[in-house]
Amino acid sequence: MQNKEKLLFFMLIGVVTLWGLNVVMVKYLATFPPLYVAAIRMTVAGVCLAPIIYKFKTNLRLKKGDWLLIAGVGASSIALHQITLAAGVQTTTAGNASLILGLNPLATALLAMIFLGEAMSWQKGLGIGVGFAGVLIVVISQHGGFHMNGWGDAIMFFSMLMYVTGGLLIRKLVVRGVPVLLITALSQMFGIVFLWAAALVQQPASYYFSLEVSPFQWLVIFVSGALSTALGSVGWNYGIRQLGASRTAVFLNGMPMASLLFAALFLGEQLKLVHVLALFMIVGGVYLGSRNLVKPTPVPSKAAPELTTKA
Repeated sequence: MQNKEKLLFFMLIGVVTLWGLNVVMVKYLATFPPLYVAAIRMTVAGVCLAPIIYKFKTNLRLKKGDWLLIAGVGASSIALHQITLAAGVQTTTAGNASLILGLNPLATALLAMIFLGEAMSWQKGLGIGVGFAGVLIVVISQHGGFHMNGWGDAIMFFSMLMYVTGGLLIRKLVVRGVPVLLITALSQMFGIVFLWAAALVQQPASYYFSLEVSPFQWLVIFVSGALSTALGSVGWNYGIRQLGASRTAVFLNGMPMASLLFAALFLGEQLKLVHVLALFMIVGGVYLGSRNLVKPTPVPSKAAPELTTKA
């Protein structure tokens, strides 16, 4: 494995670790309406990402099709994903939600193969399967099983598909030569607009202004928005640009384990020996599924300067 690819893998592990911590932070903020928390977090992330738009101001003359794809990323992987996630977790169990979201790498690999022409090797398939088995162990050990829950599970499945769709659209934009950092920032702005529209439909602005938020809660919201969402999105989208959608998605198998570790550290939840086995399975699955046996789709030369950008 080349040194550059190793650094990229460590970066993606860091992103998934941040997202695992974010689950704990969002759980801490569960006393507030989910859409309100999501809209505030995404707004904080948008403020952090706004300088990127200024940096790439000369690249804003995009084609109409590019703008539609960027709006699609904001609508799918940001707004609709957050909205359906908030609705889904209220109508299904945490175990079901974790398992359905754990289908992300498999769904990404299949859809990337169908729509983007990314190769599906036996090793990638085995890695996805082993990693998902590790996720299954984590969920069953924490929640006692998996029981179908009708509309709640259907909503969570749709939420997972929305996130996958956003990743595929990002890869498509990158191949068309749009800088990945610009995609990240602009799609975030679209997502903020869609989320606040949904939040204001649910409750009037006066309701949100009446909510009491402590200084520590504001700190948690800021860390969640600035680090997990803004910094995490930049790193994740850069990974999609370099590795492709399906190889990058394999790293998501590590998020439930990261959430479990942070929940034990900050919320006092219990860790068991079986979780060590799950950790090894997830790490093994990531290793198998992310190894590059087939050359990724080449990126047009006009996108080449993005190669030196640090996420």
